[in-house]
Amino acid sequence: MDPKLTAASAKKNKDFVIGIKIAHYIGHDWDPTDFAVAAGKIAGIPVMVDFGKALPPLPLEDLLLKHLRPGDILTHAYRYDQEFDKSGKMIEHKQAIVDVNTKKLKPYVWDARKRGIIFDLGHGGGSFSWGQAIPTMEQGFHPDVLSSDLHTGSMNAGFKDMANLASKFLVLGMPLADVIAASTWNPAKVIQRPELGHLSVGSEADIAVFRLREGDFGYIDASGMSIRGKQKLEAELTIRNGRVVWDLNALSSPSVK
Repeated sequence: MDPKLTAASAKKNKDFVIGIKIAHYIGHDWDPTDFAVAAGKIAGIPVMVDFGKALPPLPLEDLLLKHLRPGDILTHAYRYDQEFDKSGKMIEHKQAIVDVNTKKLKPYVWDARKRGIIFDLGHGGGSFSWGQAIPTMEQGFHPDVLSSDLHTGSMNAGFKDMANLASKFLVLGMPLADVIAASTWNPAKVIQRPELGHLSVGSEADIAVFRLREGDFGYIDASGMSIRGKQKLEAELTIRNGRVVWDLNALSSPSVK
């Protein structure tokens, strides 16, 4: 809650601290968000917001257009789908980026992208909804960053792993090159670590090799709803700093003669 001290700590540990995050705040005021942004400004690093827990709700439009800076990040952008009133009628969730009635992306979301706000997936165990993802993809609004929010509740549920997440967006119509960029180079740029996320000469040999499988595959969101897809990325080989650390089908090993 002290922007100057937070920024000072971030700058002192700049090899490890890549940004400022505010999450799960339930108070009905903007002070913590504004303090986080102030710290990010002093330290020269982005701010990530896990938004939507305030009671009563704060407007997402105000967060994106008035409080965050270009380069700041909304995570769990595809979390909210719908909510119901006491009578059981479906009503609009104030933090959803897609209008649940019209299935259209809310106009201010396009404005936020033009401002330079970053839309991060942050799948997790409860933060990804087909009801949000499918309409946004159909309307040409692709996530800037595909990310895991990895924990036991996500790896053992709808997320599973990054290959599964990447496959979801592949079957939703996101070009393969864009899926790869959103999982590698895009996040590296967002966190201001240009030495990561690419295969240029001189960079660390962090390499993932995938097999693009064709068939009938099922994918579920955080609520357990499913869609079918004809493609799936499967992790064949992982190289970390030049060393093989995962090899599904012994591609890197000599065969017995």
